[in-house]
Amino acid sequence: MNAHGVLVEQRHGHGGGEPVAAHGSTGVGSGHAFESQQADTATAESCSQVIDSMVHAVSNSLNSIMAASQLANLLITQDRFGEARVSLERLEEECLRAARLLRDGRNLATLEIPDSVGGADVAMLLTSCAAACSDLGEVRIECEADLPPVHAQADALKRLFVEVLDNAFQFGAHEVTVIARADGPDDVRIEFRDDGPGIRIASAKLFESFVTSEPAEHSGLGLAFAARIAAAYGGAIGLGDSSAGATFWVRLPVETTH
Repeated sequence: MNAHGVLVEQRHGHGGGEPVAAHGSTGVGSGHAFESQQADTATAESCSQVIDSMVHAVSNSLNSIMAASQLANLLITQDRFGEARVSLERLEEECLRAARLLRDGRNLATLEIPDSVGGADVAMLLTSCAAACSDLGEVRIECEADLPPVHAQADALKRLFVEVLDNAFQFGAHEVTVIARADGPDDVRIEFRDDGPGIRIASAKLFESFVTSEPAEHSGLGLAFAARIAAAYGGAIGLGDSSAGATFWVRLPVETTH
């Protein structure tokens, strides 16, 4: 346990290539190799695809605003002021949602990802991310000893990790177990196994922008940000098999220029 209350364990590699079983993890367990955890892999959206999705999402919100406004006007003419107030409150909520969609969509469409300079230390970044998310839930980290730096810029990779952790906690997880290890000579693989209720969105749409099971509360962009960052460094992110909760994996190439 480190100073931030984050459980960090270092693991040495196993000859059989199996991941270390995490205490309390609700992932697939130690009987499955990392290589089997590739059920669904994300494809990062282009800027034009993000804009198209944003237009669709904001149009839906504007339609809701129009409907709430028309209903409020009708109720006011009928002296049903209590019901009209409820409709106006709905209108306000949709206005705030539309503004959030525009702001967050712009941030994704204009996201600039810096080049990798010397690589990034996965173990150090995971510990920092876990501490940043410690008020949301418990994070357990199991890193293979002597992981090589990955081809990524540290701040961008930290954002990727935080987006995945935040997504787990925002949708019901109380604990996330993170396992990092070498995946052959050229890649590092990181798995995020949570104890939440599982995925309620079709896996094919999971990493698309503005896709969320709770549109009133979330823009549905966290995993889209993560997919964009992973792809920028020649890596990948996807949804793995899981008997309970959800398991996300990130694969990143080893840095070769340091």
